[in-house]
Amino acid sequence: MQYRAFSPEWVDACANQLRESSTYRQAGQHWHWPLLLVLVTPDAPDQMIYLDLQSGQCNEARIGTTTDLAQVSFVLAASLATWQRVLTSQVDPIVAIMQRQLLLKKGSLTTLAMHAAAAKALVAEVAQLPTTFTLMPVDALPLPPVDVVTTPASTFITTRAGGLQQQHPAMQLFRKAKRLGIWNPDDIDYRQDISDWQRLTDDEQDVLRRLTSLFVAGEESVTLDLLPLIQVIAREGRLEEELFLTTFLWEEAKHVDFFANGVIATVIQHTGDLSHYHTPAYQRLFGDELPRAMHALTSDSSIHAQARASATYNMIVEGVLAETGYEAYFAALARNNLMPGIQHGITMLKRDESRHIAYGIFLLSRLIAQDSRAWQTIEQRLNELFPIAMDIIAEIFAAYPVMPFGLSLDEFAQIALTNFNRRLQRLEKARRQTVAQIYALEESD
Repeated sequence: MQYRAFSPEWVDACANQLRESSTYRQAGQHWHWPLLLVLVTPDAPDQMIYLDLQSGQCNEARIGTTTDLAQVSFVLAASLATWQRVLTSQVDPIVAIMQRQLLLKKGSLTTLAMHAAAAKALVAEVAQLPTTFTLMPVDALPLPPVDVVTTPASTFITTRAGGLQQQHPAMQLFRKAKRLGIWNPDDIDYRQDISDWQRLTDDEQDVLRRLTSLFVAGEESVTLDLLPLIQVIAREGRLEEELFLTTFLWEEAKHVDFFANGVIATVIQHTGDLSHYHTPAYQRLFGDELPRAMHALTSDSSIHAQARASATYNMIVEGVLAETGYEAYFAALARNNLMPGIQHGITMLKRDESRHIAYGIFLLSRLIAQDSRAWQTIEQRLNELFPIAMDIIAEIFAAYPVMPFGLSLDEFAQIALTNFNRRLQRLEKARRQTVAQIYALEESD
């Protein structure tokens, strides 16, 4: 297979080549700085490759962004012709810098010279890849402010040898979504639910209105805020993951439909405002933290930005709040033999959410395996948000002197904590695994 230089596929191939090379591992053992390789292109945005090379290991390799320019220690820039000479070992990289063919835009020439052996070993490994040095068409280049490179049409995954990775964890989830996710809220019979609603006490009706208002607004938020992650995954050329994410977004939209048109409009038959149930902690998480973390991906698609976004979305919003809330909602109805239509909808919705959370655990595990520093990013984010999530749960129970339906704060706080710790342990395990090992894991959450 031929790789176009500076394309996402070429970057991945370079990373794999370096990770498998004992020669580079030995030569680069004293190099500890991330760097940016910049392809200067006429009449088009520059293309950038970010490499995190530490102690002979390639921790991360991806399309670079303008954010990386300010953060990396070394920036090397050149025209396509110069890069071709350097990356095919026609010219020594340090010599090219000394002759100002390869421009050192940022960093110490002395440091580079001291690590000439590492630079030569890196180039020697990259030179083994079958690479074509052609400029990407201008209309295929990214538009500001997103600093990514669109995958060239010549590298369609489905027409390459091997095609889709059928054992990819996301493909397994995609097949589950096709088999288990086809349910229509419009098909639910709510006649018994309407009758049950009319017999509830005022407090019982109020708690169901409260929970429903939190769920429908939460589902609306995650539907609106998921798209930036899908765009990042698509730009990285991760087709298997994007296939699953199409079902993810569709299911979140369907959950909005279930609550808005099924529960609120049909069963509760409420036409007024429900936002007074949204407490300060709820507003902070759904009105600020979630959208800010997700939409940051439009300008920063780094591993750490993805880690913050997924930790917020999958671990906290879905893994703590949604899962715990749906357990409480379902328990309130099932233990009291109420509203079979809504019970059925919640059952189907919980099954959808289990796939969403499973993908989040896979994504976060992959990011940690790609760059071990992502663990600290995730840990910091969870430490910030877990108390807010628990505050939201506590605020629900604090609204009632005696919680209707026999629900207990201790019970559901324990459910939230148990599930959170179980997933946290799975993420911590990823710190000792390779990306290949993460891909080989069977989805079991």
